[in-house]
Amino acid sequence: MQRKLFFSLAVMLSVILSVVVSACKNDIAVVKSLTVKEKSPSETGTKMHLYFSEAGVLKNEFLFEKVNKYNIPESYLEYPEGLEIIAYDVNREKEMSLTAGYGISYEDKKIMETKYNVVITNFKTKEIIETEHLIWDMNKHLVYSNTQTKQTRPDGSVSIGDRFESDESLTKYTVFNPHLILYADEE
Repeated sequence: MQRKLFFSLAVMLSVILSVVVSACKNDIAVVKSLTVKEKSPSETGTKMHLYFSEAGVLKNEFLFEKVNKYNIPESYLEYPEGLEIIAYDVNREKEMSLTAGYGISYEDKKIMETKYNVVITNFKTKEIIETEHLIWDMNKHLVYSNTQTKQTRPDGSVSIGDRFESDESLTKYTVFNPHLILYADEE
């Protein structure tokens, strides 16, 4: 009788274990969703105001409300609340500024993208370039936009083209295929 009871308990225990184990099985997607952490930055900075110089000469000023640094899957900096970059000449006079509503900089690729109301002001020529998406390829020393671009000249005339291309200093640039040109009133 003891042997029968022991056998019955062993059978019952194996049935209970098989029920419990089968009830604990999870869909692999569910398991991954519980174990994969939400993408979060490794570092965050707020209200930053940086100055960059070469040999003691101010070259650039960089302002942004927030920056997030991510390391996975690749290293990049994100400026979710926009940014402003100001370039200076050797006399510490403003040469150019760039403002945008959003920015992202891929450190390994050496590419920076700015989006949403991108405005470039050239203080030397008094020209203004406006677009919605601008890319700076540091390897090619090229700044460009493949979206509609508006150029406003000091005399008030406006050109709207299909795309934009410039050198890194944003002082020599071309607006391609200008399809709307408005001239300022002459008096």
